[in-house]
Amino acid sequence: MQRAATDTRRLPRRPAAWALLACALAALLAARPAPAQDIPVKGRPQSDFYGAQGVGVKVAWSLDRAAVALDEDLVATLTVTNVVNPRAVARPDLKAIPKFQSQFVVADLPDPPAGGPREVRFAYRLRPRDLAVKAVPRLDFYYHNPSAAAGKEFPLTQTQRDLAITVSPPKPKAAPPAVPLREPEHLFAVARGESVLQGPPFVPCGWLWAAALLAGPAAAAAWFLAWRRVFPDATRLAKLRRSRAARRARDAIRRAADAPDPPAALAAAVLGYLRSRFPLPPGAATPADVAAALAELDRPADECEAAAGFLRECDQARFSAAGSDDRALAADAAALVTRLEAA
Repeated sequence: MQRAATDTRRLPRRPAAWALLACALAALLAARPAPAQDIPVKGRPQSDFYGAQGVGVKVAWSLDRAAVALDEDLVATLTVTNVVNPRAVARPDLKAIPKFQSQFVVADLPDPPAGGPREVRFAYRLRPRDLAVKAVPRLDFYYHNPSAAAGKEFPLTQTQRDLAITVSPPKPKAAPPAVPLREPEHLFAVARGESVLQGPPFVPCGWLWAAALLAGPAAAAAWFLAWRRVFPDATRLAKLRRSRAARRARDAIRRAADAPDPPAALAAAVLGYLRSRFPLPPGAATPADVAAALAELDRPADECEAAAGFLRECDQARFSAAGSDDRALAADAAALVTRLEAA
């Protein structure tokens, strides 16, 4: 009880002391930033609004220098103060603002650190487009004031009026270092006078005349041979086609021994050769049809009979119960292809 009474006596009893304590508490509460609120859509400006919220928001430009050459850049920093939501403030896009885009080549730079909890900064690299640029234009900046009266929640603040700069012509570029010449001096002497035109006349030797006479025919012959190789005539093209067909037929005849039905494989190899070698009709498959087709192509009668006879031997070997000699049949096929190829 005694201690409680003592503590009670320590409290200020005068009204002035209580008033002073209340004022200090009010000042402390006023110094604390008010929490951010939801920004209403109604009345929000359609342009120059970047999401800032607060009371008495200010914006200002600061430049790293006031004089710049036409081919150099200056760094402009936009400082926004008295905002309660610094992280929600969007960077103004100077490239989308005509008065900035028409005077400067704009590039964004990393944001510099803020100077306080209610501040945000944005840095830009500005390069003047011509010597007529005299200042960094004023920036319009709307913000939301939650404590303002109805209809005035979005006041306008601006940077300082046209921050003056001086743009000078581009600095002359230094010439590249000279490369020393280490050649004899007489090579750099300039000849003057009539002696320049004097000298021994050019007289071609005998081999030069011979080369000039042979160059034309040699070039023509080389061109002719190259043309024949790239674009063969009908006779050479037919020979190439025959040799290719014969090579494929011989390969098929050698592989026929490993086929399940060697006589059928040999007949298919010979028939394929005949169709590649001669323009047989698609329906010519039987021995009689093949003989008639070859006869229509004015082939000798013995060749027609030899081709038809071989196909009959293949049919007989396939359907005979006694079997056949596959080696002898393969030899007959190879001999027939060689005979037709030599004709």
